[in-house]
Amino acid sequence: MLERERHRLILKLVDERSIISIVQLVELLSASDATIRRDINALAEQGQLRRIRGGAEAIRPRHEARLVGVPFDLSQGFNAPQKRAIARAAAKLIEAGDSIIIGGGSTTFGMVEFLPPTGLDILTNSFPIAAKLVETSRNRITLPGGTYYREQQIILSPFDGDASENFSASKLFTGCLGINRLGVMETDPLIARAQTRLLKRADKVIVMADASKLRKRSSMIVCGLERIAVLVTDDGAAAADLEMYRSAGIEVIVAPVLKEEGLTKSA
Repeated sequence: MLERERHRLILKLVDERSIISIVQLVELLSASDATIRRDINALAEQGQLRRIRGGAEAIRPRHEARLVGVPFDLSQGFNAPQKRAIARAAAKLIEAGDSIIIGGGSTTFGMVEFLPPTGLDILTNSFPIAAKLVETSRNRITLPGGTYYREQQIILSPFDGDASENFSASKLFTGCLGINRLGVMETDPLIARAQTRLLKRADKVIVMADASKLRKRSSMIVCGLERIAVLVTDDGAAAADLEMYRSAGIEVIVAPVLKEEGLTKSA
């Protein structure tokens, strides 16, 4: 990623979160610790942010609850062709009359384009997914209760007893921050808790993760590999990575990225 693009993303993240750590920036931008420190120093010298111990702070901090993770609008631009290919392949797993859960995220959002227009019962905590489904389909849509988080554009609640408690799904489609030999990983505890609740409501768990997320580590395990039935990834995935998941008893679907969709680099 070019320096100018990194600076733009750092400023956007700092503006949205008020304070962000170097560790988070390294993880979100896939850059080295030294590179992020240089970027922060340069932006601080320009007066565009304030350098603090272990991170950066906005010049005019906001006061709003925020989640750890890449904002939805930014995430949509990362590996977009790969995500579209994965969404297309994942949608083929849906059968007429299915009751499904679609977790929030930019990869799962891509499924909306490929879903049948009627006949599905869908629970989603994604505001963009729900809005798009209402606009483009006649499927039945259920939203859980909770707080709307603008950056990730998802609805989350720290409490039990939301609408998902009474929903039964044959399949759960979920993205993730990363997946490795330990399982599905996230960084924000509220997101991890919400994902864990949704896992309990589905018979089959289908993880949608582009090649850049395979073997990626984070601080929280949402579920182990034994809970995953299917992994849908793109054709940029390494053979060794795919074999690790197959050895764990997971069905691996490799989605080809169509030439006309182009290619993007990992962010």
